[in-house]
Amino acid sequence: MAAKAAYDPAVHHRRSIRCKAHDYAGGGEYFITICAHRDAGNIFAPPAVQQMVGRVWEKIMADAVGAPLVGAPLGTHEGCPYAIMPDHFHGIIRVAKGRGALGDFIGAFKSLVVHEYMRRVKAGEWPAFPGKIWHRNYYECIVRNAEAHEKIAHYIRMNPWKLIHEGIHEGHPYRAIGNPALMNLPKIGVLCSRGGAVGAGLVPALFLGAPMGRHKACPYIGGFHSDAEKIILAALLKTDARIICCPAWGIQEMHIPPGWLPALEQNRMLILEWRAPVHDGRANLADARARNAFIMQIADQLWIPHMTPGGMIESLVKELKMQEKVIAPRLSPSPRLW
Repeated sequence: MAAKAAYDPAVHHRRSIRCKAHDYAGGGEYFITICAHRDAGNIFAPPAVQQMVGRVWEKIMADAVGAPLVGAPLGTHEGCPYAIMPDHFHGIIRVAKGRGALGDFIGAFKSLVVHEYMRRVKAGEWPAFPGKIWHRNYYECIVRNAEAHEKIAHYIRMNPWKLIHEGIHEGHPYRAIGNPALMNLPKIGVLCSRGGAVGAGLVPALFLGAPMGRHKACPYIGGFHSDAEKIILAALLKTDARIICCPAWGIQEMHIPPGWLPALEQNRMLILEWRAPVHDGRANLADARARNAFIMQIADQLWIPHMTPGGMIESLVKELKMQEKVIAPRLSPSPRLW
């Protein structure tokens, strides 16, 4: 057996990533990132695991500030949001002076998560994991003022929906950002020809009677590209409706409109890439037709406030034999009844 190398402080050490000038036992606010071990993969992806990690983190946050959680929604406490990603964790934690050092709370959090996960494995509820759950260290950034807090909080709230999901729905491959669970719900397709006299006053028709009255359960899916569709989308964004948007551009190239961000934060929106992005960065009539056909095929029902006679939407409805899916709106300047 080879002789054990002598200790060399220049080689055999763990380099600290903490700020040496900061008193971590003196209280403060911190932005924390903790990564799963590479062997654990996307261990935090299942919803049940995310809920467990969230409960443990909120207990740790309560211990750090010395105050119990009183009716705080999952995902935030005392204005300190967090996000549980498939293979890492982001959060803001506020440590009150005299409560202990930051490292103690992070160590307790990691330990409790491992303990709870192993308990579920032994109970046969969750699959076993190879090696370790957590990477040995963590990353922190001192939050020094309110402006920094708000920027970091916004980043954390936006982090989950920036993850690109890939899947296949009824034979149609897709890529998306937002809440992928919306794809599993009954969907109402929204299409409206250009030139229709569709104004904001039409939108209440979405919420009258069945099935449109079930807007909280049924996401509305559309390209929302024509002027009339844009009006409908703007009205939906002001409600608590669920929305699946199929824009003309690829999700990596498009700029997310600021008005969409609240719906994404509230986990009620999915931005769906209905096809591979075009290489020249421009949409055309063939793209619009393909996008509308895709929406018609995966929607369970179709809400079409206006169709131009002989136009693209009417042609697709007939070609794809979608007449039975079409809902005649209660309010429409040009209702089409089949």
